[in-house]
Amino acid sequence: MSETVVESYIGSGIVYVAGRDVGNASGVKIAIEQETKTQPNFRGGGGNAAEITRVKAVKLSFTMNDFSNANMALALRGLVEVVAAGAVTDEPLVAVLDGLARTAFMIDTTVAPVVKNEAGDVTYVKDTDYVVSAGGIRALSSGDITAGEALKVSYTKKAGNVLQALTESGTTVPVTIDGVNDATGKPWVLDFFKWSPSPTAGMDLIGDDFGSFDIEGGVLADSSIVATGKSKFFKRSAA
Repeated sequence: MSETVVESYIGSGIVYVAGRDVGNASGVKIAIEQETKTQPNFRGGGGNAAEITRVKAVKLSFTMNDFSNANMALALRGLVEVVAAGAVTDEPLVAVLDGLARTAFMIDTTVAPVVKNEAGDVTYVKDTDYVVSAGGIRALSSGDITAGEALKVSYTKKAGNVLQALTESGTTVPVTIDGVNDATGKPWVLDFFKWSPSPTAGMDLIGDDFGSFDIEGGVLADSSIVATGKSKFFKRSAA
C-alpha cells in the first residue's frame, strides 16, 4: 500500500531578479495559458476522436512592495543612472513665485544653497526670499525675488540614482525564488530561466497607505536546454 503524503503549504520567500533581491514581494503567481485542438468524431455517437492540448504561454507575476528605482525600472522598461554627490555652481533658473523652479539635480538640503540674481551682486536669503526642497527652489511672494526673475543657484547635488522610464525595448532575465513552506519549515526554490517583464498598467504614487505595484511577464522557453525530461521554462526544488 502506498503512503499518503500530506504537506500543507503557506509560502514565503525572497525574489531575486538576475541575482538582485527585489525586497518585499508578494502575490507571486504562475499562470499557464493552454490551447486545445480537437478532432470531432464523425463515426457516430458524437464527441471527439482526438484531442491535443499545448502550452500557449507561461506568465510569472508578483506584487512589488519596495519602490526602489531598480524595481520600478523593471515595471517601466527603464534605465537607472547613478548620480554622485557634488557641487553645482551658478545653475540658471527662472523664478516662479510660490511655485517650484526645478533644478537639474536633487538638492542636498542639509547644505544651504546660494541663490543670487543674474548679475550675481544680490544674494537672496533662505526662508525669507525662498525655500528649498530636494526638487528645487520656491521663491516666496513675500520676499524680494520677482516673478520670472533670472536666478543663479549654487547647491550640492544629492547622491542617488535616476530612473529614465520607457527607454528600453525590454529585457530577459532569470528569476529565482528562495522560499520556505511556513507550514512545515521546509525550503523550496523556484528557478525561472528566462523572464521578460512587461510594462505595468499603472502605479499609485501618492496615497495614505503603503504603496505597491504589480508586474507581469512571460516565461520564455530556454532553447539552450535540450536534455530529455528537463523543463525549458522553470523548475521547483523542494526538500
